[in-house]
Amino acid sequence: MKSQLKRSVRGERKMSTLMSKPDSLDSPVWDELDSADRLFPPLQQQPARTISRDRWERLVSSVVIHSPVAEVWDAIVTPDRMSHWFGVCRGSLAGVGCEAYLDFEDGEFFHFYTTLVDPQKTLSYMARWLGIGQASVVTWNLAPLGDNTQITVTEEAKNPPWDWQTWNGGGWPGILDNLSNHLRTGTTWRWVWRRMGPYAQIELPLSIFGAWDQLVSPMATKYWLLNMGGALQVGETIPIAMGDASGIVHMTVTEIVQPGEKPPSFLPHISYSLNRPSWGASIIGRLWIEPAGWGKSLLQMFHYNWEALPGDLQLTERRIVAAFWADAAKRAKQFILMPKEPAAPHNW
Repeated sequence: MKSQLKRSVRGERKMSTLMSKPDSLDSPVWDELDSADRLFPPLQQQPARTISRDRWERLVSSVVIHSPVAEVWDAIVTPDRMSHWFGVCRGSLAGVGCEAYLDFEDGEFFHFYTTLVDPQKTLSYMARWLGIGQASVVTWNLAPLGDNTQITVTEEAKNPPWDWQTWNGGGWPGILDNLSNHLRTGTTWRWVWRRMGPYAQIELPLSIFGAWDQLVSPMATKYWLLNMGGALQVGETIPIAMGDASGIVHMTVTEIVQPGEKPPSFLPHISYSLNRPSWGASIIGRLWIEPAGWGKSLLQMFHYNWEALPGDLQLTERRIVAAFWADAAKRAKQFILMPKEPAAPHNW
């Protein structure tokens, strides 16, 4: 029995010797592990991020007019002459710092601010659609070609709407042709009011996702859209107060696309129709938001189908609707800029 006990003790001692604690366990690697995030960080611990997303776009249009430079210059800076080929000009473009209002008399207009005047050579101004849209820079360059004049108009913009080249790019050649025809005939070649529109736009200091979520909520629409009930839901018709003197219009929502919902753009929009009892037809509209640089977006509204209304109502009602949407765009931006205070059980 004693011999077995001795053998057992010797065996335990031998096993203890074989299973002794490694030296590495006596020196923990805490310092090395503590620095692992610095020396060996996880993948994408600090992912790349966007700093800027900007587009610079330019439109250049040119024409040779059979008129001397002095006459062409007079036509592009004199308000009375401008009303015959461009729009009714209220104010002046002839001096640096001057402001002018180019009225198309259908509810839509440009607001101008002159930045450069070199008589009979160069005129440059900034322009805002409805006075609230993004600013672009328009430059007119005149060059004599004997008794003729070559006009080159350049318009430049930063992060304009994605269809800016289509609309503005297609518009400038027609404007220059109107000017040329007016100078040759001495008659009015200005476009009359348009069946397309009104169009409104305003830049918002938020991404499309943040702006959309804020603007389409029932609380928000009561402020900027002035709906008197209901909500922006497909199939719902909501009454909208266009103003004390303008009455009510009924807006029927036909489609809502949320951000990220539909390829290829994945941009949000709302399709709708507008109606009043006297119209006898609907005006079709679309509201959408698109990026306007990193951290900014562009809220836009567009309408058409005015030719379906009775002739004596088309122009007057178009002016009312244009004014409403311009004001709605301004209210939408005001709502975005409002401080968002935490909710409380009392309104004080």
